[in-house]
Amino acid sequence: MKKQRTKGIVLVVVCFICVMCICSGFHKAQSEELSEIPDAVNSTRFNTTEHLTVVANQEEIADKEELAKQIIKMCRENSFQSIKFSYDMVCPTELQISVYKTEKDLNDNKQFCEIAYLLDEENGEYDIIHNPEKFILYVDGEKVE
Repeated sequence: MKKQRTKGIVLVVVCFICVMCICSGFHKAQSEELSEIPDAVNSTRFNTTEHLTVVANQEEIADKEELAKQIIKMCRENSFQSIKFSYDMVCPTELQISVYKTEKDLNDNKQFCEIAYLLDEENGEYDIIHNPEKFILYVDGEKVE
């Protein structure tokens, strides 16, 4: 009888410790601050068009255009943390980017905006690295000056 009582107490203590660990991990995940540094989480290329999925890592974004410029700059500089592009063979001649505020928004399919970086000339032989002046930036279909 005493052994079963001891086993019961040990079981209750172990369960309590497990619950505390789970709760502290949940709190840590909830209170973890976002880096506010955009990161590309997916990339596919069709011919010379690069399609990207980017998480902005920001809950609140005041200026879509500034965010778009930052993301284009990161593409040109190849400075995303999770994805590195190979520009040694072919550089993109067009960027199509879906942006999500947070990873949760990505998982919930709640897109924040759509960015396009397109040539201002039809059939031009230019790329985003060597000829950025030949491109026009669009955010949600609107031209950015």
